[in-house]
Amino acid sequence: MAEVSQRIWRVPGTRTKRKAWGYSLMVNGRQVRSYKSEWTKEDAERELAKLKLGIAVPPAPPSITFGQACARYLSVKARKKSLAEITRILDALKVDFGAETPLTDLTSARVSEWKSQRLAAKSRQTGEALSAASINRPLATLRALLRMAHEEWEALDKLPKIKLEREPEGRARWLTVEEATRLLDACRESRNPALVDLVEFSLFTGLRQAEALGLDWNRVDRSRGVILLEITKSGRRREVPLNDGADAVLVRRGPKEEGLVFGARSFDHFRSAWERALTRAKLMDFRFHDLRHTYASWLVQKRVTLLEVKDLLGHASLAMTKRYSHLAPEHLRQAAASLDGVLSSPEAGLKGADDASDRESSAQTQRKSPSESVSPVGVSQKSL
Repeated sequence: MAEVSQRIWRVPGTRTKRKAWGYSLMVNGRQVRSYKSEWTKEDAERELAKLKLGIAVPPAPPSITFGQACARYLSVKARKKSLAEITRILDALKVDFGAETPLTDLTSARVSEWKSQRLAAKSRQTGEALSAASINRPLATLRALLRMAHEEWEALDKLPKIKLEREPEGRARWLTVEEATRLLDACRESRNPALVDLVEFSLFTGLRQAEALGLDWNRVDRSRGVILLEITKSGRRREVPLNDGADAVLVRRGPKEEGLVFGARSFDHFRSAWERALTRAKLMDFRFHDLRHTYASWLVQKRVTLLEVKDLLGHASLAMTKRYSHLAPEHLRQAAASLDGVLSSPEAGLKGADDASDRESSAQTQRKSPSESVSPVGVSQKSL
């Protein structure tokens, strides 16, 4: 089957999108694709017609080994903060698949076989089966590499299908008010005086550990009630509003013209004091990042919308924020309560539905009648 189509892809590391017209068809049992950014749709149709008439046969994709593909992929990802982790994953995959293996040999069947072996493997640390995340991270990296080889390098005719394992929802341990009070009291007893300020500030802003420790005084704007984060996990600059609790911490620590707000960029400066505070507060299974979960959980319980929580946390998508939705089921209870009494009093239930329908019809009629004068609620025409 031959077809002409347009492909769109994003340039790695940027928001720039590129478009290219091209064609795809089968030649001697091999799928052939050719896309060029300078082609128009007519150019692609003309080149496809030439190929079908046998005027020109495109060359096979260039031969490349898996090791060479890994090196090229790492050069593209050189500016990513996760480069060290990507390198570690690819080094392990080169051992499993072989660095000299032709990239075209990494088919769906071969990747599926590797996945089956990992599912049956046990962790050397715990002796238990590998988690879904331990299997998915290498698969996701491999899939990204193969997609780049297919779409940008034109080193693969066909992109292998790689299916990830379903992962459980992320961990969301959070503190009750009583637990938070115990933790802050324990931090005040620490010989590290900055610990309580760091913990309280994180509790009232939801900052990630690296964001809080890297906060500089020149990024604090108390006159506007915000702090500006230049480096975030998502790579986007964002402003975080200050509430009274967070502002009180800044008052205690400054203000200063420059320098780190909490005096140290590494958590090693606080680690021992933090662990002792957890022991004194009798908090089990609690990590520093759970202060961020606590901030989000308290917001949701105060009926802040998930969209607002997403913006406050700096999540790239709402999917990450939905893990907190179970803490605010009131709107679902109200929706379900709309059926209360329907069977015990069906006439009233139907009448209520009819009344709602009538109100909606009336509202639509008013919206469609611009000639009628409508006064704001509580304001008379005379006062206008």
